[in-house]
Amino acid sequence: MKKLTLILTLLVGALFTNAKDKSAYINAMQDQIETFKGSKSQEELQASANAFERIAQKENEEWLPLYYAAHAYIKIGFNNTLSLDERDSYFDKAIALIEKAGEISPNNSELTALKGFALMGKLSADPANRGQTMSPLVMQTFGQAMQQNPENPRALVLMAQMEFGMAQFFGNGTEKACGMANGSLALFEAEASEGINPTWGAGQAQALLSKCK
Repeated sequence: MKKLTLILTLLVGALFTNAKDKSAYINAMQDQIETFKGSKSQEELQASANAFERIAQKENEEWLPLYYAAHAYIKIGFNNTLSLDERDSYFDKAIALIEKAGEISPNNSELTALKGFALMGKLSADPANRGQTMSPLVMQTFGQAMQQNPENPRALVLMAQMEFGMAQFFGNGTEKACGMANGSLALFEAEASEGINPTWGAGQAQALLSKCK
């Protein structure tokens, strides 16, 4: 009986400790996500990436810190005042983090969509030389993300952006892209906004739709 009581006490203690650790992780992520949302400069975005990577080192079974660190690097990479090599280095850092997160959470639509976003960044950094080879890869990656989760609005709006750019380049109509952007807004509206899961992208859909008028 004493042995059973001891086992139960240890189990309850372990559960309590895990709950406290999880709460601390959630709080740290929520605080850093809010900071990240307000980050504009390269220095601020780099600080956010560093903070998320520190969380990832401590919480090595969680994919979201790696996801947000990668997103920060992607935002830096879209800074067209940087050299091509510098931009590529940030996109490559993002892809490496996304692939690491994929080992924790395989077949994750959010990770696949974010990888497509990083690849789209590399394409946009040098479209004249990369368009022919990278455009199919980017669209394939977004398509994979949409297959993994048809309700993922980020996958849909990123695909819409790609479709819009392709339509403009070839002089085609943008109806398909605009319809996809409009569909993504409906998904954004239905998406729960609480917690630490990704919720960004509605602004990109609205910006794209403004070009459809």
